[in-house]
Amino acid sequence: MTKLKVTMLGTGSPWPDVERSGPAQILWIDDQPILIDCGEKASYQLSKANIDLASIDYVFLTHLHADHILGYGQFLLGRWFSSRKKLTLIGPKGTKQFHQQILKMYEEDIAYKLSLGRPSEGLLDTNIIEIESSGEIEIDLPKQVKLRTAEMIHSILTYAYRFDTGEQSVVFSGDTAPVDELVKLSLNADTMVVDCCLAPNKIYSENISEERKRIWKELQKEHCDPEQAAKMASQAEAKQLILTHFLPGTLTDITHLLATKHFAGEVIVPADLDEILVPGRKSRESLSNGQLGKKYSRA
Repeated sequence: MTKLKVTMLGTGSPWPDVERSGPAQILWIDDQPILIDCGEKASYQLSKANIDLASIDYVFLTHLHADHILGYGQFLLGRWFSSRKKLTLIGPKGTKQFHQQILKMYEEDIAYKLSLGRPSEGLLDTNIIEIESSGEIEIDLPKQVKLRTAEMIHSILTYAYRFDTGEQSVVFSGDTAPVDELVKLSLNADTMVVDCCLAPNKIYSENISEERKRIWKELQKEHCDPEQAAKMASQAEAKQLILTHFLPGTLTDITHLLATKHFAGEVIVPADLDEILVPGRKSRESLSNGQLGKKYSRA
């Protein structure tokens, strides 16, 4: 049986944060890591998690906002130093242009390294797949894992991803406001990893400037709070909810409490580098019998 696991490389936001790196997760399909988003310090976090960059053959981008892609250049070049395997990059329209801009930005450095005798394989042969619409995506993932996508509600084109083994399933929402499409994509999923940028935090507290008040109001249209994320997980009858995309000073205890009011499964408010097992069939049966209670992972 294929087993799934999630490593939360970065649980942060666009704000610099010593405790939380930019958004990035690893989905483990048995021992094969797949990178979901590539925020700032992604390569550093991979190294801290003892994950060899050369072992990653697939990168999925939910959208092209800076905080989700700032680490891609370092990852791409760093991986090339030790791997000749072709990389596959999947993302929304604009992903190919973004990748080419990275190559253009570092073309002098790349030319120098090629002049030293380094082969171009593993860099210049990257396979890029741009998602054209929601639905099933034909891609040769490890263990014949199936992939489906759905468009989210955000300020730019954003896709959530669902990975299915037949025994287990994981959904990564990317950034989104509450949306029925995420519920539909996540029906009976074992694990949902959901944007929770609107969790209570110290950046947007009560005593804030008018500018931050305006920004906070606009963010309501593009992100989720803990209760909204939990309600979607409950509607989807998911088994486990992992919240992420936290602003600095997020109040994790309150965030967890708010989510558990609306979701009977396991709620996890993770720290960077937390590893989380995706529930198996036994856990699903326990949940249906009301035996899987509310649980708090470390924050």
